[in-house]
Amino acid sequence: MRDLSADDQTVLLDELAAGLLDPDGDLDEVLAIESHLTGTLRADLAPRLEAHLATAVNAGNWYARAVLAGLLAETAGRSSLPVLLRAWSRDLGDDQDGLTTMITILAQDDPAAARRTLLPWTECTDADLRRAALWLLGFVPDPADVAVLAQAAHDPDERIRSVVAGTLGSHDGADPAAVDLMVRLLADPSEQVRISALDSLGYRRRPRTLPDICRLADDASARVRAWVAIALQRFPATETGDGPTAEVLARLERDPDPHVRDQAMTARQRAAHRGR
Repeated sequence: MRDLSADDQTVLLDELAAGLLDPDGDLDEVLAIESHLTGTLRADLAPRLEAHLATAVNAGNWYARAVLAGLLAETAGRSSLPVLLRAWSRDLGDDQDGLTTMITILAQDDPAAARRTLLPWTECTDADLRRAALWLLGFVPDPADVAVLAQAAHDPDERIRSVVAGTLGSHDGADPAAVDLMVRLLADPSEQVRISALDSLGYRRRPRTLPDICRLADDASARVRAWVAIALQRFPATETGDGPTAEVLARLERDPDPHVRDQAMTARQRAAHRGR
């Protein structure tokens, strides 16, 4: 086995990046270099590592992105957040669980610094970066963000409007402006945006939104109707156990779609259990 301790870290980093991008490379050696550099890489090599990360993203290599992003987060810490978020914003087909966790931890470690990066990006011309910034704002929320989110709710990209609905769920449910914006998004032409709004409203459980949620029980989309039942599952039994909301659930239990019926039945059962 090669003695990596005798090699220059610059050379090793370049070898790691090249090996990650080489489909015929020696995986065992790549893993050995990664292990050797983890926790030991010099901070002055962060810019070189950032360049390799950008190359991996441009090549569409999700595995190389994951490895290099993890190494960068460990080497540069909070200062790496802008570069990591830019890399995260590109959809390379993986679930990005590890990178997502890293980014949220770094942002919450210094919310003020994170927000200085995120707020300008919410208005940038790159739709992927705009969506990423609006998403991460949900992990470092501030009441002033509602105005930013209200503007983004008019974005022509439905993915961004869906993220807006999700990020609103992180805001105080007592904030009337945030709640009103979530309700407004229930009327969005995009099925996914309506679902995201239902998800956030169910999470926040504000009684005054129940009539708005229930109105979507007649939505043309079965997925949306199922999410009406899912949102209602989260409300206290005192809000869903009887009256108009219970009538809506009873109607959804007769829905032609089996998934809608299952979710409505679950909502009714949970309401009955909590009401005991």
